[in-house]
Amino acid sequence: MKKLFLVLIIALTVASVNAQDKVMSSGSSIQFSIGVEPSLPIGDFNDIGYNFGIGGSLQGEYKAAPDFGITLNAGYLNYSGKTNILGSEIKFNTGLVPVMAGFKYYFTPKVYGHGQLGASFFTDSGGGTYFTYSPGVGFYLSNNIDLLLKYVGISGGKGGGNLNSIGARLAYNFGR
Repeated sequence: MKKLFLVLIIALTVASVNAQDKVMSSGSSIQFSIGVEPSLPIGDFNDIGYNFGIGGSLQGEYKAAPDFGITLNAGYLNYSGKTNILGSEIKFNTGLVPVMAGFKYYFTPKVYGHGQLGASFFTDSGGGTYFTYSPGVGFYLSNNIDLLLKYVGISGGKGGGNLNSIGARLAYNFGR
């Protein structure tokens, strides 16, 4: 009886793994990715002293059609900077939590356009919430790795200026 039970467990495990492989290889309609995001502030964002940002994000994508996806993205970015005040160098940083929804249009299976709209929440005291938009172009470097080059605009950010940046997202995709 124990041997029969053991054979049954092994058979169910093998069948389950085989079925999962078929689902993963056929491509799921929902995909998730995790990415690292370096960013270079430009314009007003750079003028107030910020010079580099780094962070990460999680993203879900629903494949509505073979060449069209709907995305939801949330992450965290930390921007650092420095300035000279009365001859002393002062270093500072700020945190940002962008939450955006958007779309992907696949020009080819490996090249896509990505546009997103949403809000960015500054994590420091009195930071506020600001409208955020981000157009970009992405490339699949392999089946599970993609690189998105993007522009990020934050309207009416700290100090009333527009906080814009040029960035990238290097991501690992699950279930593609």
